Amino acid sequence: MDTIGQRIREIRKSRNLTQRELADRVGINFTYLSRVENDRLDDEQTPREETIQRIAKALHTDPDELLLLARRIPDAYRDRILARPGVFRKLLNLSDTALEEMLRQIEQQSGRSPSSR
Repeated sequence: MDTIGQRIREIRKSRNLTQRELADRVGINFTYLSRVENDRLDDEQTPREETIQRIAKALHTDPDELLLLARRIPDAYRDRILARPGVFRKLLNLSDTALEEMLRQIEQQSGRSPSSR
């Protein structure tokens, strides 16, 4: 699994951006971005959600992916979990096999046309 730094570097390079260009777009120091990309930050120095959101926007990528790689729970996820803790507790207790089966069923249902529901 990639780290947030590895993933940012990978996306940045695929967009043909230098660290300095990305840092300027995000409004952070390029040396800080370098430290992020090289995984040279302590846990308390990991970018805040707001910074990760700005990085994702500048890279035109999914902010949730970067947030999760940074081991930060996106606010929208946290709010949903807190609103229905029992549901998420049940999900956590499922075996991997049962969880995969449930996801497969959800994907099949979401692929149906509205008239077939």
